[in-house]
Amino acid sequence: MSLLTILYILNVTLLLLHEIESAYEKEWEILNLPGKITGFLLLHIPVILLILYGLLEIAKESFSGLLIGIIIGLGGLIPFAVHKIFIKRKEHFNKIISNIIIYLNILTGLCTVIFCAIALFRT
Repeated sequence: MSLLTILYILNVTLLLLHEIESAYEKEWEILNLPGKITGFLLLHIPVILLILYGLLEIAKESFSGLLIGIIIGLGGLIPFAVHKIFIKRKEHFNKIISNIIIYLNILTGLCTVIFCAIALFRT
């Protein structure tokens, strides 16, 4: 298994952990998303499908896999941007484990983007 695949898996794991916590925190209320839990879950169907397809393709280091890797890597920055910059709520996403997940997601997301970009330029 390549370092790129490992980084992708780590990044996705942290993203999914954040999304599990997002359901606990009722993120649809925080972000005023329509459809409550149903809308929140339906919104995640294409995201999870993309994540799983991306893993298959990133393991092959295909062009589409590397592009998905960049997209999902950038996705690792979104929890920080949303919950620490744009929509800060003292009572949400401030547990120690929440912060560990969010800050590690920045690291794994950026590393995934960098390694995917390097691999793209090599092809």
